[in-house]
Amino acid sequence: MPHATPVIPAMTARARDGTEVRLRPLGRGERDLVAGFFAGLSDDSRRRRFLQPMPRLSETMLRHLVDVDGRRHVAMVAEVDGECAGIARWVAMPDEPGAAEVAVTVTDRFQGRGIGRLLLDALGPSAARAGLATFVYLADPTNLPVLYLLRSLGVQLSFHDGLVQGRQRLSPRHAAVA
Repeated sequence: MPHATPVIPAMTARARDGTEVRLRPLGRGERDLVAGFFAGLSDDSRRRRFLQPMPRLSETMLRHLVDVDGRRHVAMVAEVDGECAGIARWVAMPDEPGAAEVAVTVTDRFQGRGIGRLLLDALGPSAARAGLATFVYLADPTNLPVLYLLRSLGVQLSFHDGLVQGRQRLSPRHAAVA
């Protein structure tokens, strides 16, 4: 029996520096928001997110990034004073039932404030309600802030094919609404 589409509430949290951050689900088709967010990233942030140079977002990739359905693909947006400060998402892995690949990106000017962690914490409840048991992370080995974040979450990291891979079992704390 398929799982029901998770209800994902918007919430407000505080970044480490006290900044108020609104966390909300990305709406299906929020193309302008995603395209604008991508355009505002530095070349280095784009490379770290997509694990390769990506000077522009192809139409196919943009379509994929906004094609959220609340069951197999969920994305959360972090907003600071109405500006998109970050986006995190999980996408269920078709070849590994119960697992989802996770990605998080925070725009350069908001990095280092703990917004990435807020976004990852906000993803957990929807993943648990969708029946997922494991988050899978792939990271560039030079992306030290993300590696530090993943270690702080207790993610076990290993090196495979030039990338750092992490796996995180979702616990009951992930099922609780943040």
